[in-house]
Amino acid sequence: MNTPGQRIEALRSLLNQHSHEYYVLDRSTLSDTDYDALYRDSPTQRIGAKSTSGFKKVKHTDGRMLSLENIRTPADVIKYLGKQEVVIEPKLDGVSLKLIYVKGRLQQALTRGDGTEGDDVTANARAIRTIPLQITGPFSLTVKGEVYMTNTVFTELNKARAAAKLELLANPRNAASGAVKLLDPAEVAASRLSFVAYDLSTEVEDVSTQKDVAEFLAELGFQNVYNLPLQPTVAACKPVARCFVITDEATLAAQIAEADAARKCLDLPTDGLVFKLNSLAAHRELGVGNKYPNYACAFKFAEEQVATTLIGVTIQIGRTGQVTPVAELKPVALGGTVVRRASLCNQDEVNRLNINVGDEVLVQRSAEVVPKIVGVAKKAAKGVYKLPTTCPCCRTPLVRPEGYVDSFCPNADCDDRVFGVLYHACSKEALDIDGCGEAMVRSLMEHGVRTLVQLFKVDPQFLKPAARRSFEAGRAACKAQPLWRKYAALGIEGFGRTGCQTVASRWPSLTDAFTEQLRIEETRLNVGTVKTPEIALSDVVGPVVYGNLIEYCRAHREELDELDSLIGMIDGGQLGDLPLKGKACCITGLFESGNRRCIEQLVEDAGGLCKSSVTRKVDFLIQGGTETGNNKKADAQRLGVPVISEHQLYAMIGKNRPTVEATTKKEY
Repeated sequence: MNTPGQRIEALRSLLNQHSHEYYVLDRSTLSDTDYDALYRDSPTQRIGAKSTSGFKKVKHTDGRMLSLENIRTPADVIKYLGKQEVVIEPKLDGVSLKLIYVKGRLQQALTRGDGTEGDDVTANARAIRTIPLQITGPFSLTVKGEVYMTNTVFTELNKARAAAKLELLANPRNAASGAVKLLDPAEVAASRLSFVAYDLSTEVEDVSTQKDVAEFLAELGFQNVYNLPLQPTVAACKPVARCFVITDEATLAAQIAEADAARKCLDLPTDGLVFKLNSLAAHRELGVGNKYPNYACAFKFAEEQVATTLIGVTIQIGRTGQVTPVAELKPVALGGTVVRRASLCNQDEVNRLNINVGDEVLVQRSAEVVPKIVGVAKKAAKGVYKLPTTCPCCRTPLVRPEGYVDSFCPNADCDDRVFGVLYHACSKEALDIDGCGEAMVRSLMEHGVRTLVQLFKVDPQFLKPAARRSFEAGRAACKAQPLWRKYAALGIEGFGRTGCQTVASRWPSLTDAFTEQLRIEETRLNVGTVKTPEIALSDVVGPVVYGNLIEYCRAHREELDELDSLIGMIDGGQLGDLPLKGKACCITGLFESGNRRCIEQLVEDAGGLCKSSVTRKVDFLIQGGTETGNNKKADAQRLGVPVISEHQLYAMIGKNRPTVEATTKKEY
């Protein structure tokens, strides 16, 4: 690397790698300081030339860029697409963009415009760090996607604009649209836009379904609809994007409700769901109409709003200490229910809404989403509501860490925080102790239980006989619970179900995981920038959660040792070798022994992991019948993933297969 050209290419390659890790994979092996230093050294810095006379109009040579037909009911979706295999994707509220790559390099970026021709915004696209300037492979193809601004970035930009006494941005969608049309790419970069790819205009060998498209785009280095950013306060949630066969209106409605709930966890604006036929051959066969494609549609939710009075604000303290203000409303009918409460999120949201107790506010509810206040119908009180400066439970001064939108109670011994920790540990998301609900947890706290160790040591003689027997049986059963559930019970921030399952499947204990981490870090340090094949703990959970793990283990070392002696925190001790330990599987079809959740539980209890789709990282596909799941089976055959039957699964784990009535079956 003696010549300037070689140095430029090396810097560009290194910056592209770390940009992809940070902005697309949501993890990075490089500190912000080191990244900024490399970025300053780069003579190109991804920023194109400043525009001098607006944007050039360019015709879409591969066909018009169309919008989607809006559908309002499940019945209309079936009428539009039929009973076929479809994918659901979140409908992003951003700016449509087409990227044209020639021999692997980004050549041109076009907006939708009027559908026939769009604006050439190539220079600005180069300033969006989730758009690869060079894709992995010498492909010449056209990628379609959406430019968006995350809600977190939107809030931060408005905060900065308010401090500078500038006009506030109206919403993330308008902010993204305006930023894409800025004449200076440096200003585009400062807007911190993101891009998600969701479609191809080019046929690619072995890419025959919409699901294949998403996987192929991810392999090229794009962010796709399966790995969108979550809200900072959400550790994990079900993916919005999913593939299934439409069989009837009720099943479709259930899928819509679940996908709609999941999209509310995303840290970006969405205004509905998108349905597409999974088969690309069907896309080509059906073609497009005058305005819309015939193989896809948008499902839009009616957002009803009603006015009511804000009569008070209740402050809730979660297990991590997070402060959540909850609006107490004058009861009002909305969406078929009576609404009495709505989340206010945090002080920034309260300030944005400019509301106070006594104001008449607008409340909105969409499908099964929790009601939220969206504005003021009539200002009746002076000023804006201010959150308390001390915890309403323990009176400890609240803190707001730098870079956070939420305030926190820092007192780990706060009664509300203790309750949250114990309640979570006993819940179905963790140890799943039967009968240990809110009332039981509060009763335990009244008798001195404040830690997990005390939960397993307390003599429950103060409970009524029936409750005592149930609690003792549930507590004893915890010893046989999978290791991931015990990790989940610790309540470490960001260390959710998937992370716990993955770590438990790779290492027999957290101690072993940390020891392996140190060894791999030392190896990587010795070999410089060359990547080692080993996967460290920080690679699996990401740098933020890894930091939380370290902090927790340092602060609770003695408690972890005691928990190990009480319920076993090491795989291979009390638990022994589970038959599916470390194995990843995908589930499809109908099952004689129960629905999909029953099979998932069976796999997890045997030490395995359940994945939503068939990839090269899946060890086998469990095929529960021939009625559904043909696409996943085709994926498995294409990737060389073994397919096993329901009978073979039970044989693998050494259990007899039970049967249930056909009426309990569900299709997935």
